[in-house]
Amino acid sequence: MRILISALFAIALSNYAIAEEITACDVEAAHPSDPNHVGPGKETANVDTFAGIAACRYAVKNSPETARFHYQLGRSLVYQGEMEEGTLHVKHAADMNYVQAQFVLGLLSKGKDMCQAESLIKAAADQGLKSARITYVSDFLGGSLGDCTPSASIKEMSAYLEEARLQMSDYYENMLLNSLMRELKKHQ
Repeated sequence: MRILISALFAIALSNYAIAEEITACDVEAAHPSDPNHVGPGKETANVDTFAGIAACRYAVKNSPETARFHYQLGRSLVYQGEMEEGTLHVKHAADMNYVQAQFVLGLLSKGKDMCQAESLIKAAADQGLKSARITYVSDFLGGSLGDCTPSASIKEMSAYLEEARLQMSDYYENMLLNSLMRELKKHQ
């Protein structure tokens, strides 16, 4: 009986094992606010771009179907100033429906194609990315959408902010959110 209980316990624990192995690419280039990052993540200022590029090139070569690696390689390349190649990898990850890449590609598109930026940021907001939800509403309220007609209604944008509230943990984030909510109510 003890053996059976031990075996069942071992099987149950195996279900809680880390689903994905942490790679050198994850250690060097994961963003801490990426909801799909593996490992601790690094803030922008702490990314060693040379190490990130090397580790993520290796990861992409060995696992080209993993969107996370393309995003992280793109992130490292963009930080290194290699905008064209970096953007291509971020776009590849966004095309694979990687939410953080959609958001970042939207940010990279601002100033070039605001309608594309709006579409990408909205896609990330629709998937629940807090940064995208707040950015989308902020862009709308700030008039940053230019000639693009927002594809999210005022009601949808209100929902973005209500849902983002559930993801907030900091006093200043809540101040920003409350300010955006007050401004958005003026458009109803």
